[in-house]
Amino acid sequence: HSTPRRPAGSAPHAPRADTRVPVMVSLGLEELRKRRLRIFGGRQDAQQQQQQQRMTCRSRSSFFRRELAGSYTFSISVLLVLLAVFLDPVHVCWASVQLVRSLCPASFASRIPWPVVETERWCWQTWHECHGDVVHGAERDPLSIREFNVEEFASLRTAPLDIPWIVRGYLNGTRLQGKWTTEWLSQSPGRGDAYVDFFSDARNELIVPDGRGPLRQVLANIAAGGPEKLGTEMVFRRDPGAVSDLSELSLGDKLGAHYFSPAMLGTILTMPIFAARGFETQTARTDLHCEPIANAVLMLEGEKTWTLLAPEYSHLVSPQVSPDGRAYYYTRLAHASPIFKRLPRQEGVTRQGDL
Repeated sequence: HSTPRRPAGSAPHAPRADTRVPVMVSLGLEELRKRRLRIFGGRQDAQQQQQQQRMTCRSRSSFFRRELAGSYTFSISVLLVLLAVFLDPVHVCWASVQLVRSLCPASFASRIPWPVVETERWCWQTWHECHGDVVHGAERDPLSIREFNVEEFASLRTAPLDIPWIVRGYLNGTRLQGKWTTEWLSQSPGRGDAYVDFFSDARNELIVPDGRGPLRQVLANIAAGGPEKLGTEMVFRRDPGAVSDLSELSLGDKLGAHYFSPAMLGTILTMPIFAARGFETQTARTDLHCEPIANAVLMLEGEKTWTLLAPEYSHLVSPQVSPDGRAYYYTRLAHASPIFKRLPRQEGVTRQGDL
């Protein structure tokens, strides 16, 4: 109900005796959509009053039916939760702990209440006890990752998405291999001057980047033998047009062309660049973790060793939600834990030009 505006400088309108005041009467969203009852000042005859009473009764009846249906839905939800707790209390407790951790800021992670911490440890211990033959068994030799050459991969109608695989020499002879180089990343003035996050010492357990500096300087330190590790999305976020260089590859044909588009950056497509180097005594590494994304890795330079663990064994590596709010889980086992060598796993090495 709006009142007409009065022109500036004019006298206020005098109230009229027959001013009408509209009132909305509704008892539920459906009745609000179907019927609008306006009661104006003055008398209503008996027929209007009876009609109003019938509408009110129907509205209340509909309201109570909706409330009753809502209570049934809530009861069913509670029963399902109780049934899940009864059938698999360990997974439910672990998921509840991860929910608590995800709601706590990173600065509060070290002050998580002890009942939450102990519940999480109980879950890990229970899983280890239930699979003692695996956790405390003999060491296993890793399985190899499926490999294709370029011709074999080109003959596939679609890429196999249920297993990991490597295409040897996929980038060899492409324009992209000659363009996306360390020199291209270190270009100054240009992308090499952009400040990026990095890991100051990738020989240690680091989940969250702890350093920040110019991209060209970080790459120069790595090339000189430093322990840094680069992992940043900002190169392609600042230059989304560079994503179009992927068009000469058959990634779109095998994995879906709509994924590899500049318009998808920051939505369903992330393109981080990783760089680190190995050492004679201790190798720069990324500890075991699991992200809710699929990965297509282009090996531009050097080589990298991968260790892949099947999803059905994830709960045996003491998983915990990311402490920095990102959507991934990582293992709380030590890097040299013997459990890793006792679990079924796959290992492979990607070299320059591999996919």
